[in-house]
Amino acid sequence: MNDRNNPNLVLLGGYAAKQCPVRTQHDFGPEPLAWMPGEEDQARLDAGIAFEATVFATLAAAHPDAVLVEATLSHDDAITSTLAAMDAGAPLILGGWLPDDCVGGRKGKPDLLIRVEDGYLPADVKHHRTLEAKKTKAAQLSRITSPAVRTPQSGWTSATPYRLSDGLQLAHYTRMLQACGRHPGPGHMWAAIMGTTAVPGTADAGELVLVWHNLNEPVGFTYSRSCGKAARSLLQRYDHEHSFRVAVATAAAKRHAPLVEPVGQPECHSCPYEHVCNAQMRDDDPSRALTVGNLDTREWLTLRRLGITTTADLAVIDLDDERFFERYYAETSHRGRDHARSRLGGAAQRAAMITAGTPLTRTDDTPCQVPAADVEVDLDIEWDTNGHVYLWGARVRTDQLDSTATFHAFAEWTVMDAVRERELAQRFVRWLRDVRDRAHLDGRGIRVFHWSAAEPSRLRRILGSDVADLLDADTGVFTDLERVFKSQFLSVHGSSIKTVAPLFGFHWRADDAGGAVSQKRLDQAREDQPTCEAARRWLLSYNADDTEAMAVIRDGMRTWDG
Repeated sequence: MNDRNNPNLVLLGGYAAKQCPVRTQHDFGPEPLAWMPGEEDQARLDAGIAFEATVFATLAAAHPDAVLVEATLSHDDAITSTLAAMDAGAPLILGGWLPDDCVGGRKGKPDLLIRVEDGYLPADVKHHRTLEAKKTKAAQLSRITSPAVRTPQSGWTSATPYRLSDGLQLAHYTRMLQACGRHPGPGHMWAAIMGTTAVPGTADAGELVLVWHNLNEPVGFTYSRSCGKAARSLLQRYDHEHSFRVAVATAAAKRHAPLVEPVGQPECHSCPYEHVCNAQMRDDDPSRALTVGNLDTREWLTLRRLGITTTADLAVIDLDDERFFERYYAETSHRGRDHARSRLGGAAQRAAMITAGTPLTRTDDTPCQVPAADVEVDLDIEWDTNGHVYLWGARVRTDQLDSTATFHAFAEWTVMDAVRERELAQRFVRWLRDVRDRAHLDGRGIRVFHWSAAEPSRLRRILGSDVADLLDADTGVFTDLERVFKSQFLSVHGSSIKTVAPLFGFHWRADDAGGAVSQKRLDQAREDQPTCEAARRWLLSYNADDTEAMAVIRDGMRTWDG
């Protein structure tokens, strides 16, 4: 069925085009390594696998004529089963495995294959959100009951953080379908993602949807030495990235000189070759030192060619040197000079902080301004993998005295639907209004602090206009403490609360405090097992620490003298 026994054959999966090419180089080199995920990564993988199983079960129930390709089948048997299902005209195929594209250097198994006219379009299941609000846009959606029917939904667009990475993987499967003659043709260059986003703006708001990507639509500007800067589609981006990685893998398999050199990037922390690449780079390589506000791979490589090879070099870069900047800008993917200059300037500022050993600094010389109130409430929420909020944690103190602080938790471990989520939110809001009203009767002001927009946005989603009195910009009581922090401080490693709080002396009691780990604890908290109470205590402690961290940050900003 394929030529897998050919020692020179390079077949890349659907992730390769969106991963670092250095990883591909090592995978086909003399010492390939397997990735061993840490607890946080494993929890995230487990949640993704569980979500996919739930989606498959939902689709199978809605489509009795769908074909499920058993995961226990061998590679060749799974391909045979998939082809047989397509030849039989199955409307939906779950867990299919496409024939290896030996000419194009591709292998892969899309989660879903959806019949459209006389061919199939690919879709994948992703454990992340797929839509974001955008008044001027319209997303193409399909319901679970009719996956092949796309309907425009105004006011929404595909979620920006995932569009490119999801699109590159979908383009991979599209090229595979074309290679085996099962794609419906050039008039159907679409592919879909089913994620955690439910149907927006409908009565049936609990149903997940397929969000379609137009693979021919330009998704941003990229640079190439042959054509310069141009807007390129997902398919164009994929074709370039994939063919480049095939060349990298082929050279590595033949033990030729490496075609790519390592560059530090966020992906490194989930790569088995992180220590290998670190050993090949300088200890003071700025791409390793900067963990946020980072430049992309092309920017780093351009800087290297221009002689900026250390963090100290980057720290003293002269942004007013137009000759240098024009040489830099010419080879980056950014269309606007101001945007490129701003990114480079931000990286240089953080490099200067690293060089000086300054993890945190003020952004101006004016006195620090931090909102205050007689009664201060620090609010933090937790939600499950379906986005349902199951815990509202609030820490209340008076007159900025931590000795008065009390923690109040509104938890419903088995929140599984919008009705129970709303009931829990209403319980919390009744309590909060009571705290506010009692404070006002005593002639005292109140302020509710949260970190980023999660708390007010979810409260607004769940209760709508019922909470306008709390959330109104002029008369409400909510304050985004992260926004206050970012308006006056710069942290060299970013503004997440887990990064900022230790800079003011706060540390979480749990060593493994993290989002994916908390989801795993929630699964345990929902089980009727002896371990459920311990898991619930862990989640409450984790949430309480988040609320206390905000108070510590706020106090630290008020007394800042650095």
